[in-house]
Amino acid sequence: MSNPKSETMKKQLLLFLIWIFLVITTSMNAENPKGTTSNIPYKSPGTVLYGTDLVINNDASQDQLNVHVAVAFNGWLYAVYTHNTGSGGAGITILRSINNGINWTILMNYSYSGAFTATDIVAAGNNLTDLKLFVAGIYEVVSDDQRVWVDTYDAQTGAFINQFLFETNNNTLYDVAIASDYRYPAVGSSPYSIGIVYAKFGSPLDSVVMLTSMDGGNTIGSRSAFACNNPYGGKVAISFGTSYTKNDGRYFIAWEEHEGGASVEGHIYTGHTDPFIYNPIGSKIELDSLDSYSLDNCRNPSIATQFNNIDNSSSNLTEIVLFDRYYTSNGDWDVIGYYNLTAANLGINSWQRLNIAVSTDNELESDINFDPAFNNFLVTYYDAEAGNLPYIVNGMNLTSPNSWTVISPGYNDSPNLSDPYPKVEINPVVTKVANVWTQDGTGGGIAMFDAEYSNYVGISQNHQSDQVNLKGAYPNPAKTTTNIDFTLTQPAQVTITLYSVIGQEISVISGGSYNQGEHKVTVDVSTLPEGTYLYSFKAGDFTTSGRITVLK
Repeated sequence: MSNPKSETMKKQLLLFLIWIFLVITTSMNAENPKGTTSNIPYKSPGTVLYGTDLVINNDASQDQLNVHVAVAFNGWLYAVYTHNTGSGGAGITILRSINNGINWTILMNYSYSGAFTATDIVAAGNNLTDLKLFVAGIYEVVSDDQRVWVDTYDAQTGAFINQFLFETNNNTLYDVAIASDYRYPAVGSSPYSIGIVYAKFGSPLDSVVMLTSMDGGNTIGSRSAFACNNPYGGKVAISFGTSYTKNDGRYFIAWEEHEGGASVEGHIYTGHTDPFIYNPIGSKIELDSLDSYSLDNCRNPSIATQFNNIDNSSSNLTEIVLFDRYYTSNGDWDVIGYYNLTAANLGINSWQRLNIAVSTDNELESDINFDPAFNNFLVTYYDAEAGNLPYIVNGMNLTSPNSWTVISPGYNDSPNLSDPYPKVEINPVVTKVANVWTQDGTGGGIAMFDAEYSNYVGISQNHQSDQVNLKGAYPNPAKTTTNIDFTLTQPAQVTITLYSVIGQEISVISGGSYNQGEHKVTVDVSTLPEGTYLYSFKAGDFTTSGRITVLK
């Protein structure tokens, strides 16, 4: 005979998962013209997806900057940030979390005299054998002596493997960005490719350099460079794009250029390798020139492209480039951008304007990514007036390009932000996002983390009450068995049920009466396929949940 309470719990979990799917895949039909506040409805009050902000590493001796995040195929998290330690000292720190960001382990921490000015990170590979960590950065040894590099690490142990890029420049290196096609490998890459772009000083014009490794970061397969149209370069961004009919794949880049060396605002360009990932960048499009209000008033490009095995509504793939635009009429910063539904083709006529945040407040420092599971573009940015970091989504066909669904109007707990530069990355295990940013602290910047799946898979949840202390599952990840430990302050009826990530019940692990004291329930996962599973824990009136990752 079925247990009515158990059936109710299963129905509630399944309804919750269905609700999440509907929220993410629904786009609202609303315009947001300049000078108005957003009329996109926020999610319902009390519907909390994010948990308590988590500190990646709070070292009072460091001013932590340039924090980035990568998520591996199995949900492991990797973060990198640069830090200034005063007296001319600087460094870079790489960390990993295998329990959803609750705890972070330092894989590498380097300190030097000089300065780290930029960094980026990718965790590439679809199994533990191929899983590697790629970290890119720019380091200034002394004035007019800078180096751009990409290091490779074993993503399981943190062991250094090789440095497959190391180039010096006797003047300024502006920025570096890195991407990979490991989820949908492009034609010619084995087991996957790595794309790198950086901007450097040149005379009389600065230049942008594009490099591709076709063999998973062992060697550089191709290198090309082109001169900027304006004297000075700036920030760069890169993404990989592919679709059903464009499955040869391409790397797409965006970069900023400035007419004056001290200019904050400038131009935004985009281009892509054509027709393959190892080809040079084709025709270059000056996006800000498509709008008279944006011309030479822009900075900080971010880019995302569709990557999946289907076509968009134009039988092609979609690209979005976002940037900060200084709107001189109101004297504030906006987040706007352009999208192209035929991005694999070359040409200016396919680009269309879109708005992300164009109120009279200051909105800036956007980041964008793509989720190939629900085919959504994912955006976060900094609302400087409110001190919030919103998270919004829109479908890959951009049927309503100015109407983005607000998943969270501000996932950060603290408004102590100066230049947080938030980042958004999709977790392929639960198809929800992880976010990092820099929060102000007493010693400078603090690298912070939170995730959309916090209250879904047990991050920062309340695992305690007056009657129960749930310690969670260990080891986690597990290969054959894992243990769920809990302590009861009084006897209780306890039920532990295992579910798939889409809410299907797999088994009731334990059910029955337990006495006061410490208990351990062993879970046999030896027959389960590799992946992520959820478990619900109910003791009396207390209910919570957790996550178990199975690795083979």
